[in-house]
Amino acid sequence: MPRIPSSRIIALTLALASSLSVRPLEAQGYRPAPRVELTPFGSYQWGGSLGTDAFATIPAGKIQEEDSFSWGAILSFSATGTSAVELIYLRQDTDLSFDPNVGNSRQLGGFANNYIQIGGRNDFPMGGEGNIRPFISASMGMNVLDPKAGQLGSSTRWAWSLGGGARFVPEGQKIGFRFDARWMVTPVPSGTYGGWCDYWGCYAVEGTSWVGQGQLGFGLIWAFK
Repeated sequence: MPRIPSSRIIALTLALASSLSVRPLEAQGYRPAPRVELTPFGSYQWGGSLGTDAFATIPAGKIQEEDSFSWGAILSFSATGTSAVELIYLRQDTDLSFDPNVGNSRQLGGFANNYIQIGGRNDFPMGGEGNIRPFISASMGMNVLDPKAGQLGSSTRWAWSLGGGARFVPEGQKIGFRFDARWMVTPVPSGTYGGWCDYWGCYAVEGTSWVGQGQLGFGLIWAFK
C-alpha cells in the first residue's frame, strides 16, 4: 500500500474541520431566529374551578369558569439561536356559574382573567430543510381576576404557566405562524385555615387552592431584525 505523506493527512483533516465548522446549524436546516418577534393570537380556553366547601359564607359546591375565546400577544426577544425571553399578555372574558352540592346550578355573572407574564422559550431545531420549530415554554407573573359585578373589585394574584408548541417561519421571511398549548395555574385563598403557636404567640394562615386552566392558541408571527 502506498504511503500517504503526513503533510497531506494534516491538510485533509484541517479542510474537513473547516467545512464542518462553517455550517454547524445550516447543516440541520436551521437558521437563528430574528431578534424580536411580535405574535398576536387567538385561543380557546377552558377550566378554572374552585370548590367552596370550606367557605363559611358560601354554600358547599363549585364555582366554575365557562369555556370561552381568549386573545392576547407575545413579544419575544431572541437570546440565542434556539431560545428567547417572552412577555405575554392574555385576556379571557367569560361567565361564572355556581354548582351547589344541593340544588340547581345558577349563573353568577361576567368575569375576566388577565394574565401578564414573563418567561422563556426553547426551540428544538429539526433536521433537513424544514422550517417547523417545536418548542417548550414556561412563564411566571400575575393574573388580574376581574369580576364584572359592580360591587366586587378586581384581585391580583401571582400565576405561572407551562407549555409547548411549534413555530413555522419560512426561510428568509418575516411572517410566520405559531401554535401554543399551555397550562396556567393561579393560586387563590381556599377558605381553610391552619394555625400554630410559638414563643412569640399564635398565628393563623389561610390555605390555598390551585385554579388551573388549559389553552390552545394560534398566532401570526411578525419578525423584526
